Amino acid sequence: MSTLYPFSQDSIEQTPIPGSSLSTILFPDFDDTQIIPSDSEAPATVQFTIDDPSKAAWAIARILETDARIAQRTSLADTYKARIDQWLAMSNKPDNDSITYLSFLLEPYVKDEIAKQKSRTLSMPTGNASLRKLPDRLEITDSAEALAYCEAEHPEAVIIKKELDKSVLKDLILKQAEPIPGIEAEIGPDKLYIKPLKLKAA
Repeated sequence: MSTLYPFSQDSIEQTPIPGSSLSTILFPDFDDTQIIPSDSEAPATVQFTIDDPSKAAWAIARILETDARIAQRTSLADTYKARIDQWLAMSNKPDNDSITYLSFLLEPYVKDEIAKQKSRTLSMPTGNASLRKLPDRLEITDSAEALAYCEAEHPEAVIIKKELDKSVLKDLILKQAEPIPGIEAEIGPDKLYIKPLKLKAA
């Protein structure tokens, strides 16, 4: 089996056959094709209202089944993406190694030739070779140690950063109704979450 295509055709779940899902077995009276539009911008064929426990239970089952299909597709896509990235890295490695090695051999000659001219670009029949200064590198390996030293010896290297406390601001604006310029706030609305039942083992 190919490493790029690790799944057989049988192992990939196809679009469920009508009548095979739990929601269609438990709720045979609901016609998905009329209730749920295939196009999000298109209106449903009939106006459907959830106004009793049976309809609510059906909607929850449909949401959970749809979430499961989305999760399965996402997992499959992530697997393929990872394999493609691995293939790309392995395929490019010999060429990247060649570039690194040839650049190592070429750099001393280019530096010597550029030192003899004003331009920092060496023009050759097959291409141009240039020297560019890379940014200076600074890495703080121990922030606490460096901060303690600079506070004592070089306070000009220490930046005191002012930040707003969001928890205090939320209390002032949302609870005490005090408007503060430059800040927008609103009370978080309720959002519907659907989770499967957790059944205890007998």
